[in-house]
Amino acid sequence: MKLNRIVIPSFNAQNQANPNLTLIHGWGAESRVWEAWATEAFSKDYTLTLIDLPGFGDSPALPNSPTLEADWIEALVATMPEKTHLLGWSLGGLLAQQIALQYPERVTRLICLASTPRFTQNDGWTRSVSPKIINDFIKAIGLEISSVLKKFWRLQLQGADDSRALMKALTKHMSSRKIPSIVPLNQGLILLKDMDNRDQIKHLAMPTLWLLGERDPLIPQDIRLNLADLQPNAQIDILAGGSHIPFFSHPKETAEHIQTFLNQVDPKPHAKL
Repeated sequence: MKLNRIVIPSFNAQNQANPNLTLIHGWGAESRVWEAWATEAFSKDYTLTLIDLPGFGDSPALPNSPTLEADWIEALVATMPEKTHLLGWSLGGLLAQQIALQYPERVTRLICLASTPRFTQNDGWTRSVSPKIINDFIKAIGLEISSVLKKFWRLQLQGADDSRALMKALTKHMSSRKIPSIVPLNQGLILLKDMDNRDQIKHLAMPTLWLLGERDPLIPQDIRLNLADLQPNAQIDILAGGSHIPFFSHPKETAEHIQTFLNQVDPKPHAKL
């Protein structure tokens, strides 16, 4: 099954299509949350594909299944261009890592924005979110979805300069969004709680950028120490003052980090075999 996508074509001076850049958003969001930012930042040089996760935005939901992670990845891959740079934010980053691992021939470069190979704490993995927070969200969305989503937006902007003003602007920006149903919201939270790519990311075959917010309340910047051990060849950048929604709190700086990475010449393989 294919998901909803927004495609923004781009052509060079010879009227040839520019390289693809595909964006996968995070939990509780949809492609429209970063469409304007991505268009301004990248549409001159890249053909953009923004994919709505299953059950979010205009994408159909997938049924509950014991193969939930595989089902979501299959749907995303079916919607992607054949060859593309891949940018995943938060939950989108977790999924993008698995896509890059399973379909390395499809992904040219990988950008994990405000993301991590494991979102929740366990067995010594402490620079991440307590499972209790995820479980509390799972319980809460069964009672009132809209207020929970607003709470999550507020949490992501904590620590950013002018967080109140940013929250007000983000609420206005997302006022026309479609509220997801409880099924895809629960599915996304389950993936956030259970996905674990730590032992696999050393096998990523393409250049990888981890772009972390200095003030991200969900993924502390100290996780860079873990990432350096798990994927020694990756590039790890810290966005000064950045929140968990860095493209909203620091749009220009976030775009510059990503554009610089995409413009790099890569002379050697990156996978650790």
